[in-house]
Amino acid sequence: MSQNNDPLASLSRLIEQQSAPMEQWQPQHCGAIDIHISADGVWHHQGSAIKRLPLVQLFAKVLCREQGQYYLKTPVEKMAISVADAPLLIVDWRLQELPEHDKHHPLLICRDNIGREFIVGQTHPLVLHQDAQGQQVPYLQLPHNVEAKISRAVFYAWAQELIETTQQEFILYSGAASFSLGGLT
Repeated sequence: MSQNNDPLASLSRLIEQQSAPMEQWQPQHCGAIDIHISADGVWHHQGSAIKRLPLVQLFAKVLCREQGQYYLKTPVEKMAISVADAPLLIVDWRLQELPEHDKHHPLLICRDNIGREFIVGQTHPLVLHQDAQGQQVPYLQLPHNVEAKISRAVFYAWAQELIETTQQEFILYSGAASFSLGGLT
């Protein structure tokens, strides 16, 4: 099926914002900027919360992670920032049925704390990381190696409504893709 006739590709183009072409940018590293993103997804500059959502959205468009370090990257400069956990949180979700797509499992679409939506799947997979208490915590992979932590409320809603249990693990489906959310102990 050509990409023009693919309903998943069409939906992806419709809801997911174009990201900056950072792979084409090779700026000089210019040091660090006093921007910190706390574990609850709040962006701070010089110790004060950035309250203007459009400004946070602008910064998020040029956010990337390279070799474990988060940066704000433009065509002419790259500045390191500090991130306590993940720079973004998944705070809402919905299911989307597509005609001629996997009828058994609808697509899972996640919304982050700055209003962007992403389709969970091969392009944006769910991954697990161990937190400080040794628990497996799910994150969504976003463009440019950025991750968004799945909020507790979203995770609990998934547990009640979406997650299927096998004899060994918890599984979440989005269209034809499946993701393990950990084993049964």
